[in-house]
Amino acid sequence: MSKEDEGAFLQYLRSSGDLVILPATSSSSDFPPVAALPEPSEDEATRKFWLRNRAVSLPIVTEFVPEKNCFVIDGFQSPVVELLRSWTVSHMMLGGVIRADMNYLDNGKQDLVPKPVEFKDWFDSMQNWIRRNFKHLTLLTYVGPGAQKFREQGGFLH
Repeated sequence: MSKEDEGAFLQYLRSSGDLVILPATSSSSDFPPVAALPEPSEDEATRKFWLRNRAVSLPIVTEFVPEKNCFVIDGFQSPVVELLRSWTVSHMMLGGVIRADMNYLDNGKQDLVPKPVEFKDWFDSMQNWIRRNFKHLTLLTYVGPGAQKFREQGGFLH
């Protein structure tokens, strides 16, 4: 996704639900929402974020990572979508990813159970929006209009 493609995607998400963008790490177990995404670079803090729809009722599960001296979100246990942003190095655009786990471990049942249907529907709506608005290149690769323009102007997609 180019910056323009990402903007259109996030605008869609904001219009279709109560979107919150959370950082990958935090100095406390509270993860303050990100107001604006930074310019993506090799620094993972500029590229990895969590998307949350506040309408989904499961709580966010966090854990402290002593090696990094910070808190992280447990994407398996939490109703969040991981957003790994595209970024450009020289004349090459490195692809981004959205992904989410559809199950979590219910401690009471000691079993895997599906996350709420609202979460699955929200993630499905993201995938459907991408399929409708982006060009299908390979099995799991879609390219937005901005990324296509980047390629047409001599850039490489990776």
